[in-house]
Amino acid sequence: MKPSVPRLSIRILPTVAASVAALSLAGCGRQAPAPVEAPGPASVASDLHGAVHLPPGIEWFPGDVDAAFASARSTGKPLFLYWGAEWCPPCAQIKSTIFNQRKFQERSRLFVPVYLDGDTPGAQRHGERFGVVGYPTMILFRPDGTEITRLPGGVDIARYASILDMALADARPVAEILASASTGGEVKPDDWRLLAYYSWGTDQDRLVPAAEKTQTFLRLSERCPPELQPECARLFFQFLNAAAQDAASGDVPMTGLERAAHRRRMLTLLTSPSVGQANVANLLYSSRDIVALLSDAGTPERRQMTDAWRAALDRLSVSAATTTLSGPEELNRVRARILLARLDAPDAPLPEEMKDAARDAVARADAATTDGYARQALVNSAVGLFWEAGLDDEANRLLVAELERSSSPYYFMLDLAELAKKADREDEAVEWLARAYAGAQGPATRFQWGYNYLIGLIEMTPGDTARIEQVGLEVLGELDDAPDAFYQRTRMRLERLSAELLEWGAGPERQAVIERLRGRTAGICADLGADDAARGHCERFLRPASPPTPAA
Repeated sequence: MKPSVPRLSIRILPTVAASVAALSLAGCGRQAPAPVEAPGPASVASDLHGAVHLPPGIEWFPGDVDAAFASARSTGKPLFLYWGAEWCPPCAQIKSTIFNQRKFQERSRLFVPVYLDGDTPGAQRHGERFGVVGYPTMILFRPDGTEITRLPGGVDIARYASILDMALADARPVAEILASASTGGEVKPDDWRLLAYYSWGTDQDRLVPAAEKTQTFLRLSERCPPELQPECARLFFQFLNAAAQDAASGDVPMTGLERAAHRRRMLTLLTSPSVGQANVANLLYSSRDIVALLSDAGTPERRQMTDAWRAALDRLSVSAATTTLSGPEELNRVRARILLARLDAPDAPLPEEMKDAARDAVARADAATTDGYARQALVNSAVGLFWEAGLDDEANRLLVAELERSSSPYYFMLDLAELAKKADREDEAVEWLARAYAGAQGPATRFQWGYNYLIGLIEMTPGDTARIEQVGLEVLGELDDAPDAFYQRTRMRLERLSAELLEWGAGPERQAVIERLRGRTAGICADLGADDAARGHCERFLRPASPPTPAA
């Protein structure tokens, strides 16, 4: 589904291999929210490794990352690396469902646990070193620094603990397991389980290049032992998610006969409670893409697929004996049903009973959730559900009320900006972006929120040259004395911002602004070491890409 307006917010759903489309904001306008006083600019707390930021119950390593790896080598313990951010809802979900559980806390004594917040000094440089971008990413390393596996979000604590136990017991890297599985080598049952539960969504295509994913996951799902049906199903979901992305790009990922065979296999899997319990995230976030991939609108096959998926979603809600959905997962279960209802008629009115179900689900979850981490994840999911249901007024009210409770209100201000933009209240949208930037905390986060603000100005008020220049200079100022800023998430946004500004400044009347922004950047680059890769990243900002060299 294509969004009706460009996404301004950075809403993050729990990572799955599926390409989770941006939430659509189609709907009608509504009353502007009452003004909310945003917190003023604030610098990142000096004790980001202090107890106030670290999930309790775990003896997180107190030093830097390199010292943690040295400790792992000297003690012979594996190293567990968590990469996240204070504002990130899926990170909050991990903290409220995994890190606070005794099963995880007890196992944490078996490894060196490292908590790496994206705003701590050196974090973005380490992010580039380990190939991590999305928050949260969780990696288990051998004592010698070899990566064993990337642990998944979107699973319950029992499964998470089981996966962790397997990785700790064998310590065979997933890269080696994948090589064996791909070449017909020996792969033990626990190896298949580690492959199935590997966090492919935070892998950044390191083990399987994007162009090879569809066929690789198909081969793995077919070779996977049939007695491991729930785990094999996870690999089959990975295949279908990759195929859906291929189809969205215009490729034809399967023939008609293959499509029918994959549909029959999926229909069988959807009837299995054990498959459902092992694939909660896939059922919640892949419904629309996979049903659309395997069936055509208005056909009996589409109805059959839709009914089977709905039944699997309903079984998740009643299988408390083996799997208990978290509050956000229950809201996303309702959202998945709405996505299926809208699949063949995206512009048709949603039945009132489905809107009422969305309201009731949010009301129950809202009343039952008081913990700060749990609420950050819950409200994120609740707003996504309201948007899909077309309940924009409810989304707006929930967000405004949460600003008073959240420790990261600037995150939700981006959603308020997006709601205002969709309703054609662009002045209000810009002010929400300004408030969000003012309240953002931490160097990487402040640049990211400044980026959103500046992109919003370019999109919604391109003629306000003076303001775009002023904000551009302020956002670039976030990079002063911060060499680590030119790595990973910040570097990627800097590259996108460069392209947006160059396109906006193409006319002669805006060239002076571009030159002044270039001059500001040059001063920042000059303070970086000549041999530091950061300097090269910095100096490419606002420089048009060089044309390809003609062949000799």
